[in-house]
Amino acid sequence: MPSAVKSRPTVVISCKVLENLLGKRLPAGVPSVWLDIMLHNSPKKLCAALQEEIDKLAEPSFVIVGYGLCGNGIVGVKAGRHTLIIPRTHDCVAIFLGSHQRYVQRFFASPNTYYLTKGWIDARDEPLADYHDYVKEFDEETADYLFEMKYRHYRKICLVGFSQQELDDYRAQASAVAEFMNGRFGGVEYEEALGSTALVESLARMGADGDVPGEEFVVVGPGGEISQDLFLRGGESAPMPATRSERVA
Repeated sequence: MPSAVKSRPTVVISCKVLENLLGKRLPAGVPSVWLDIMLHNSPKKLCAALQEEIDKLAEPSFVIVGYGLCGNGIVGVKAGRHTLIIPRTHDCVAIFLGSHQRYVQRFFASPNTYYLTKGWIDARDEPLADYHDYVKEFDEETADYLFEMKYRHYRKICLVGFSQQELDDYRAQASAVAEFMNGRFGGVEYEEALGSTALVESLARMGADGDVPGEEFVVVGPGGEISQDLFLRGGESAPMPATRSERVA
């Protein structure tokens, strides 16, 4: 990367779900903005919020964007005077799994998987909490309808943890989600997987030295705009606008 870009200050603008993993790995003094986890449920709001934070930056910066495509929620975001660095992933699941390759492998091995992590469970951004919120906001009949429309395609709940202790700590809550889903739709399995911090650690290193490793990241230079095609690899079709899932209709 040109030295002019390296000399720019580094800033992180990321989904809050990555705060624990990415935040503690960043070099001291790197400014960070952690956006509301729930923004990914509304792509237009996510796009607007991310653009607002980028536009606030007072000087040309090297901006680490802690999102994947996330239902095309970041498509259309303009770099302005800045250089944006974004994990080349369809959504945050690949970030937690450590690579796009591992994400694809799991997709073909087990489609229709809905992923849970500590961050999503703590934020109550998961199917069971969604259902209870629907009941409070509407009524049981409407809640049943909304829940079915959003979650009927899923056949596996997978808890991703970054240590055995984390899996142990969140197993009961994740299992409860799987049991509820199975009771509703039948044939819903529960699974656990150890995540990888490989992508997160690469992001943190960029905060330290400005290097952009390999093709696991998208670089959008000054004056550029985030587009879906930047995230697609050879022969890969456009992702469905699903949320942290491997969903097929």
